[in-house]
Amino acid sequence: MKLNLITFASSLASRESIFTDHHELLEAIGQRYDVQYIFPEDLTTQQPDEGATMVLVGSGGVEEMVKEHIDRLPPYVVLIADGLKNSLAASLEILSWMRLEGRHGRVLHGPTDFIMQGIDDYAQASHAVARLRAMRVGVIGKPSGWLIASNVDYKAMSERWGIEMVDVPLDEVVKGYETVTDDQVQDITDQFLNRAFGILEPTRDEVVKAMRLYCAVRGIVERYSLKAFTLNCFDLIPTTRTTGCVALALLNQEGIPAGCEGDEQTLLTMLAVQAATGQMTFMANPSKILDNAAHEMVMAHCTIAPAMTDRYIVRNHYESLSGVAVEGIFDPMDMTVVKCGGKGMEQYFISKARLLQCTTNPNMCRTQLHLRLEQPLDYFLEHSIGNHHVIVRGDHTARIETALRMLGATSI
Repeated sequence: MKLNLITFASSLASRESIFTDHHELLEAIGQRYDVQYIFPEDLTTQQPDEGATMVLVGSGGVEEMVKEHIDRLPPYVVLIADGLKNSLAASLEILSWMRLEGRHGRVLHGPTDFIMQGIDDYAQASHAVARLRAMRVGVIGKPSGWLIASNVDYKAMSERWGIEMVDVPLDEVVKGYETVTDDQVQDITDQFLNRAFGILEPTRDEVVKAMRLYCAVRGIVERYSLKAFTLNCFDLIPTTRTTGCVALALLNQEGIPAGCEGDEQTLLTMLAVQAATGQMTFMANPSKILDNAAHEMVMAHCTIAPAMTDRYIVRNHYESLSGVAVEGIFDPMDMTVVKCGGKGMEQYFISKARLLQCTTNPNMCRTQLHLRLEQPLDYFLEHSIGNHHVIVRGDHTARIETALRMLGATSI
């Protein structure tokens, strides 16, 4: 991978001495990255190559120099300091000034292995953020009426994330659904049913209708060149007589983040998490706190990508007792719970979690995860960013948090 290092050092230091003084760190970086070194005097004429761009603080006495060139640095400034030549002291002063100016960044300092892990995380996050640029994200149908705190400012998202938010009338889904015949979906219906661990309430005819809706929604995704979308699925039930759970599950499985109920903030969280980790996500309701002191709670929803689960059962939709839903079953494992929100997606919550078991409470949505979070659950009761949260398999807290910070969000 390529890495651009904008290198600041005191005028008393030669370029050669920078490489000599910091040889241990720079050799480690050079073994892992194709490095382009850019010096302050080159910033007006030399553009960084593709790849992540960070700042190497080579000595003390560079504070004014960084201040002078701040507008030529990345929006999120990563200051790498190994502590030699007063580099850490200078970095802390620079970071403090940036915060006073409303700019975002952090200092990477510690043993070489720790710094390298941080560089890896920021490099991956930089690529994730770059992938979001120019993406088209669909809002199919208006957000559900009960989501009173979950929409975003389209202009702010264009400016902050570089994405284009596109409104799509729900009628287009209905028209598409009516054109898909039962015969067209027989094969994908067989695949879905044959791979299931079990089938409870739905008949095959119900699954066929759900697959017709999947084809209709997939047609919308292709027609509008959407990289992600959220669907007001509840408003489709009266007109299509089925639910959108399977459509969202299968499209998530195909690498297209697909969210429920027109929830824009949660969809964008799903998109950011997928970009940062390359993995599918699960959008869920915080449904019940089981033990505040132990940080244990249940999160649940009726749609999940089958490939994200260890096995799945075909169910009906919990709220409407109709259509088709997916009950995902997992073995115990580590997971990450995250939510980014606000009109400009300016705040986030994240926590590593341990999945203890999957529950089967009849009064909750079909996929139910009993989790023990590392972070206190007071967040949900005092500062929760909306209702839905996003879950991904594995502990990806560092990488996701890095990407969200680079997108301009701060921890709640």
